[in-house]
Amino acid sequence: MNAAGGSNIGQRKDNEDRYEIRSVEMPNGDVVQLLVIADGMGGHEHGQLASRIAVEQFAQLEADTLPAEFSLEHMRLLFQTANSRINALQEHLHDGIMGTTLTAAVVKQDQLYLGHVGDSRCYMYRDGELIQISVDHTYYAELIRRGQEISLNDEKQKNVLMKALGPEAYVEGQYLQQIMRADDVLVLCTDGLYNAVSTEDIIAVCESVRTGTVLLDQAVDILLNKGVEQGARDNLTLILYLHDKKEI
Repeated sequence: MNAAGGSNIGQRKDNEDRYEIRSVEMPNGDVVQLLVIADGMGGHEHGQLASRIAVEQFAQLEADTLPAEFSLEHMRLLFQTANSRINALQEHLHDGIMGTTLTAAVVKQDQLYLGHVGDSRCYMYRDGELIQISVDHTYYAELIRRGQEISLNDEKQKNVLMKALGPEAYVEGQYLQQIMRADDVLVLCTDGLYNAVSTEDIIAVCESVRTGTVLLDQAVDILLNKGVEQGARDNLTLILYLHDKKEI
């Protein structure tokens, strides 16, 4: 397996994050990698249920339920199905909300299919550079994209989500397809991780993975422990994937 993941509760009482890593062998022998991460919101019970439902859309996929030619339309359908399931439960809540972020990567041969809603992130490490390929669906990030001046009050609302699975009957996510190269490293993580661990530390670990000086599961532990040492207030969840065409 060329992927590893892990989660840490951080300073929270409960863990509302969830992740899944799976390899599915297709009838033609191709291996499809499924990498999924979610960060639930709405309190312990609601957040855990929402993130579980979201991840289950991918955790339950088998060769006979995946199309031979996976597409972004199929990714969009998986996201909308998860959203509909969570929203149906949301409508029965007497108070509060139920929702979750969801970031899913499907790697088929040298093709990456990404689906994303919320503020968990997907990075690609390539040629010494860490590139965020997912878009943060937050109020703060939207202000930056619009080039608006950031006030002190805006700074305090950095984590206010503009999009999540569940609260609305329909949500439009981010969907993209990209070619992967040998030795590319994908990093999927929740905000608890990237808010506590510096970009420099993530880059250093990714380079160690690329060169083979650190194994994937060791790299995951290094970054999670680094986040805990930095006093992470939120749950921290992380998936690392090393693209090796010899294994795909």
